[in-house]
Amino acid sequence: MFLKNVWRQIVPDVQSMVTRFLTFKKRWFLKTELVFHGIPSVLSGIKIHGLSWELEHLAMKENEFKEIYIELSNQCKKYSCDLLDLCRSTEEVIAVLNKKDSGSHEDEDPDQLTLSRLKLALKYEQKQFVAHPNCQQLLTSIWYEGLPIWRRRNAFTKILLCVSLITCIPIIAIYYLVFPRSKLGKIFRSPFMKFIYHSASFGFFLLLLVLASTRTEGSERSRQNVRGPPLSFVEWLIFFWVIGMVWAECKQLWEEGLKAYIRQWWNWLDFIMLSLYLTTFSLKGVAYIQVQSGRYGPRVLQRALWPGNDPSLIAEGVFAVANVFSFARIIYLFQTNPHLGPLQISLGCMIIDIAKFLFIFFLVLTSFACGLNQLYWYYDSNTEFCETKVVAGENITLNCQYNPDAFMTMTGSYMKLLWSLFGVIPIKDIDQMGYHDFTKWTGHVLLGAYMVTAMTVMINMLIAMMSRSFEDIEEYEGFLNAARTSASSYPLIFTHKLRDKIQLNNGFSVDI
Repeated sequence: MFLKNVWRQIVPDVQSMVTRFLTFKKRWFLKTELVFHGIPSVLSGIKIHGLSWELEHLAMKENEFKEIYIELSNQCKKYSCDLLDLCRSTEEVIAVLNKKDSGSHEDEDPDQLTLSRLKLALKYEQKQFVAHPNCQQLLTSIWYEGLPIWRRRNAFTKILLCVSLITCIPIIAIYYLVFPRSKLGKIFRSPFMKFIYHSASFGFFLLLLVLASTRTEGSERSRQNVRGPPLSFVEWLIFFWVIGMVWAECKQLWEEGLKAYIRQWWNWLDFIMLSLYLTTFSLKGVAYIQVQSGRYGPRVLQRALWPGNDPSLIAEGVFAVANVFSFARIIYLFQTNPHLGPLQISLGCMIIDIAKFLFIFFLVLTSFACGLNQLYWYYDSNTEFCETKVVAGENITLNCQYNPDAFMTMTGSYMKLLWSLFGVIPIKDIDQMGYHDFTKWTGHVLLGAYMVTAMTVMINMLIAMMSRSFEDIEEYEGFLNAARTSASSYPLIFTHKLRDKIQLNNGFSVDI
């Protein structure tokens, strides 16, 4: 009994000593490597981020060992984070994050802040490493470079400063063009200042879209019957803004490279949006040239008489779709806010869930559309069926109807079944007088089975999938707070450098 009590007292002390020894050994190892090599050779040699990423992909390919691969990948992530935990100064953090691969020692400036290791972690989706507080502290100092007092100001002062900067953008732009290397020019070139400028520019672009979409009883109303009208003043401003954004995207593509550019889904949104605007202005130009040349009919014509392929009509439709994409781009600002950020990420995850759901739903929709089309296509939609009634010995024709063509074609079947999800249930289309009783009964059964399958089962399944995704993001929100992402706001993506910084500052690199 005495020995047992002694053993109980000794074991915790021994465990504590071993833990201290291992921690000291790891810290000594880090210090030694930082002094002699500038970066832990283990982190650089075995490429711990790439190893973790490769293990995750092996887990998807070899399901038999999925749990083992995931566990090994998590150990790699934890190891890289543990190394950051041992950094006790900003210089050590910079040494870890600034180091390139082991084969790129030449022409390396130690004073240049490249964050190569951090960008590599972002490339391999090492969220824990990117969201580490030491990384976040360094990035925050980079973000507010030249404005260290910003974070200590109250909300009113911040709003007043932002409004002043936005108002002075023309003066600031001219000053920067003349004195780009001055002390004040370096402050204007800081990431936070760029965020203010680009956000204001895009906000003004959205304002122009609102003005272009607002029609009044003035000159715009008088142009409604004019084919190929010239661009208005607001449309010219939108055109120049679009050209500027296209140039910015080209520069980003050149600096990042094609693979890095297409890896981020928001670049796809920018590409689609700008392509639609360029298509709009191209069609407007074609319509103007054709009308001015006199080869496309009269210039002023009632809109209802325009041909369906009129370039002006198509340009208006494309412009409307482009406006939707432009305002949808504001959603990217959500991740700059600690409260709206999880909603924006959950929206991206929900889109993936919706894509999975739509694939299954399309199979269900096709099966029922084929069945109903096969059931009703034999009946001629041009045949008239009338209800007869005998009155005073004479047959009187009442309530004459034609068979509906809702399920006569596959296209009609798809449209009717899709709209039935929103309450437009085609009961009358399957219950006409010209159909036989067995055909009507079969149609009712098929439509009822479709409504139960689509509405009751699949819609609830989609809701459950989206709820699960949102719960996962809510759990991740605590991780974002631990990464100190709620300490400040971060910008939209306009250049590749800003793109790297915002993804790093938000502690994750989820592409949506």
